[in-house]
Amino acid sequence: MDKKTTVIVPVYNVQNYLLECLESIVAQTDENLEILCVNDGSTDNSRDILEEFSRRDERIKILDKPNGGLSDARNFALDRATGDYIACVDSDDRIHPDMIAHLRQALEETDSDIAVSDMEYFYEDGTTKQSDGGQFACTSVRETPALIAINNSACNKLFRRELFADIRFPKGKFYEDLAVIPILLYRAEKVVKVNEPLYAYRQRQGSIAHSSDPRIFDIYDALDGIVNYVKANGNEPEVLKALKSLYIVHGLDLTTLRIRDFSDRSIRADYLRKNMERLRQSYPDYDKDPAVRQAGLKKKVIYHLLKTGRMEQVLKLYDR
Repeated sequence: MDKKTTVIVPVYNVQNYLLECLESIVAQTDENLEILCVNDGSTDNSRDILEEFSRRDERIKILDKPNGGLSDARNFALDRATGDYIACVDSDDRIHPDMIAHLRQALEETDSDIAVSDMEYFYEDGTTKQSDGGQFACTSVRETPALIAINNSACNKLFRRELFADIRFPKGKFYEDLAVIPILLYRAEKVVKVNEPLYAYRQRQGSIAHSSDPRIFDIYDALDGIVNYVKANGNEPEVLKALKSLYIVHGLDLTTLRIRDFSDRSIRADYLRKNMERLRQSYPDYDKDPAVRQAGLKKKVIYHLLKTGRMEQVLKLYDR
């Protein structure tokens, strides 16, 4: 029997984007889909749009629940999924018509557990930017430890459902993908890459990634959880070494840049101090990491100022 893919779509107050998202899913060339749309307590017209689509396409199933956030909605669907494969699509994004077909073909031809595609970021002003899903062909984390540090989005990947047997997304946390995807990559016997931008990721104002919130420091809980999982399930030194690079990429670099962009400029220095405290707790020797030692001159200056607590000077450099 032809194998089925469950597409999980969490939905919360996205009436302006949901139509485009659902159209891209029902137009998939691989038609053997179970489309689980989780209405996560929407208060706008999102539920009406779901009802309209479910009348048009019997593959769409509406699952209603009280609002609990993205992770809770995905977990709700995972507990009810019947497909052989799992795909996650955020309800303000869209996917290429061949996304499921191409990922599934690659996964089955190589007997892999995860198939990964490139991504396209698209912005409200009409511009786009390509983002690769990693530079590899078909491998595993144990063969290629750096694989654990590739793009951690859940949405540009197709998973065998068995990978989620005892794994769920952390409820109420930021960086839910980062907390889970590297663990799934680590568990996979093989991961295959499809070099096409099959997932289109909408960039819009007000999303979690651009908000000022103390939960930006959840990033360290996510990274610490991955490290602890690897230590408990193999403890390979090269994999743990590759994981350390994520503390630099996500903690030292991306988190400081998010803090730089806070609209409330008065809180930025305090957030930078807190970020350095959390980084040192999780990675005391971060300054010996190759990514820090090999950084360019401007980054090295910023790293030194952050290390010595001169946050106002860091912000002056950022604001130039």
